[in-house]
Amino acid sequence: MSGQILLELQFFARAFLWGIFLTLLYDLLRIFRRLVTHGTFALAAEDLLYWITCGILIFRMLYEENSGAIRGFAIAAVILGMLLCLQLEKFLKKVRKKLHNSVKGSIITSKSTQEGGRKP
Repeated sequence: MSGQILLELQFFARAFLWGIFLTLLYDLLRIFRRLVTHGTFALAAEDLLYWITCGILIFRMLYEENSGAIRGFAIAAVILGMLLCLQLEKFLKKVRKKLHNSVKGSIITSKSTQEGGRKP
């Protein structure tokens, strides 16, 4: 019995990691979009290709690891992995912004004190 539970937990963990991977894959797509100008049709085509790729990858995971049976907890694990990755990205963005503002504030303060000591 415990062996079966261990297999289920491993399957859940792999599905969770797939969710993280799919989110990072979409981040690469977003970076590509920032580097290359796109029209509305190209954006729609890229999104369609992304979701088709996601479907194929998830189907393949379910087929190889679970004999093709769709299990609710596997889909939930993929979604949880995606959500965790998105929340981590938001958190890191806030930290980066605070760090940037802190460094920027230090530089401005440093410049103003240097300029304040000089006479024009």
